[in-house]
Formats: sequence, C-alpha cells, structure tokens
Amino acid sequence: MWVNVMAGGAARLPRHETRARAGTCKDATGMTHAINIIKQEHRNYLALLMCLEHLVADLKDSDPRAHCVLFHAIVDYIESFLDRYHHPKEDEYLFRALRERHPDSEDLIRRLEQQHADGYDLLKELKAALENLEERGGPGMARFAEAAKTYQAHQYDHMRAEEMEVLPLARKHLSAADWQEIDAAFTAHDDPLFGDDRRAEYRKLYSKIVRMAPQPYGFGIKQGG
Repeated sequence: MWVNVMAGGAARLPRHETRARAGTCKDATGMTHAINIIKQEHRNYLALLMCLEHLVADLKDSDPRAHCVLFHAIVDYIESFLDRYHHPKEDEYLFRALRERHPDSEDLIRRLEQQHADGYDLLKELKAALENLEERGGPGMARFAEAAKTYQAHQYDHMRAEEMEVLPLARKHLSAADWQEIDAAFTAHDDPLFGDDRRAEYRKLYSKIVRMAPQPYGFGIKQGG
C-alpha cells in the first residue's frame, strides 16, 4: 500500500516482501534476486530524493550556496549511475522481456519508457537550475526548488508504476531464463553511493542521507548545512 508521507503529496515506496511467489517460474532464484536488486535500488533512490527534499527546504534558512556541493553530488549520482545503468537496464532487459512474453503490456511499457526519457529532460533542467543557483545565490532559489519538486514527483510516480504494475506482471509472465538474464544484468554493476565500495566523492552525501532520510531508510535527523 502506498502511503502519503512526503510534503507536497509525494508518495513513499512500500516495503515489499522479498519471497518469490511459488510456481511463477521453474527456478525462482534468479527472479527473487533480480527483483530484490531493483527494489533495493528504488529504496536507495527514494532515500536520495528525501535527502534532496530536506536540503531544498533548508535553503530558506541558510546560504543556498552552502548546499551546492551536495546538490552536485546528487545530480552526478543520478546521471552517472541511475541514468547510465538502472534505467537503461530496465529498458533493455526487464521491459523487453515483458513486452515479448506479455504483449498486452505494450502500452504500460511505452508509458514507462517515455517516463525514462522525460526524466532525462527533467534532470537537465535540475542541472541548469543548480548552475543558476550557484551563480545567483538567493535569487536562484525559486527555480531550483521548483525543478527539484517536479523531478521528485516524476520519479515517485515512475517507481510506483514499476513496483505496482510492472513487477507483478513480470513475476507472472517471465520465464526462469528471462530472470537469469535480468539478474545477470543488474548484478554486473556496482552502486558508487550505496554499494560496498563507496566512491570517495559520495561519502559526505551518504552520511547526509543516513542522517536526513526517515526510518527505515536513515535515522531521520534533519540537519542543515
């Protein structure tokens, strides 16, 4: 069940059970692991967006330029990991397999592929708004806050559709071989922010996310700066 917990009506991702449904494919191991990775990356992404929301809310109480390093880290992570690995692999492996196994999902898949494309454009606007904020300071706050709000709402809706619509259909229609291919694709990359080998440039951002994101994603301690 989706629960409204974010300011402005944004939605929280559900904490799903991780057990595979019996009988959905001959070998449920690949399916379970692949779905767990996709959902975990969604939960990580949600924590990142929650951190962004808190940082934007803090702009009115502090020098907006003080947060620009973290804002750049957030945008860079989205661009270098989510838009380079997570989203393309959903298109190339999960959506392709579902389209082949269940042709009735075509309209849904096209909608989600378009959301991926729209997300890239919204991120470009967020980056432009960040550059404007960095250059102008206070006068650039409104544009950046609006760009962040629009991007967040778009991503919440997108992840909700994937988890509530796509994954249940994939569980039902994809074969064990499909899941093995999807699992291999999603285990072939390492997350530079939430993975075991966290890159140095993301360590400060990770600490901020852990403090700011509400439980169970973090400690829920809102701190400025």
